[in-house]
Amino acid sequence: MSKRPEESLVLRSVYLPEEIDERLRAIAFVTGRSKGDLIRDILREGLKSLEDDVAQGREDRAQGAD
Repeated sequence: MSKRPEESLVLRSVYLPEEIDERLRAIAFVTGRSKGDLIRDILREGLKSLEDDVAQGREDRAQGAD
């Protein structure tokens, strides 16, 4: 999933362990995508998963309060 034309981007700098950077580089090379695109997609998927977990936790707590 590449950057959408209407999507504005914000620069964030993070330090990655060399091992993670190497894995990203290898996948980027094989797939013909940029590391930036891969990182954005991985963050989207990870955030969605975390949001789902938080929502489920709230739902579980609400049911337990009954």
